[in-house]
Amino acid sequence: MRRWSEKSKRVHDELHPDLQTLVTRIRDEVVDISLVCGHRNEADQTRKYLNNVSTVQWPNSKHNSTPSRAVDLQPYPYPTHVPKLWAALGYIAGRAHAIAAEEGFLIRWGGDWNGNGDLTDQNFDDLFHLELL
Repeated sequence: MRRWSEKSKRVHDELHPDLQTLVTRIRDEVVDISLVCGHRNEADQTRKYLNNVSTVQWPNSKHNSTPSRAVDLQPYPYPTHVPKLWAALGYIAGRAHAIAAEEGFLIRWGGDWNGNGDLTDQNFDDLFHLELL
């Protein structure tokens, strides 16, 4: 049985209940994951924006709400071969969309912001990111 690490549990507890359900089902049914980021305070969001890790300023990220309406996650163990990492993140995102639909809510993935299925038309990729719509 997969379990959250201490850090992942802290992030889990910051998430909107729908995201908590989503990430737990991903962990239990799809692949083991680590939760990297849930809520971001103003200083963290500003730092991410200034470092071009986020395209939005405080308080406009879904990470800035309490509870957080966004989560950054990664497969565990972390693939060191980039194509395997990208494949894992795409697989997780596809399964996440299906799980969210089963649970009755919609999500957006940072690899397909406009949700059109074209992964080549992005100006900013955040493959680790899932958020509630």
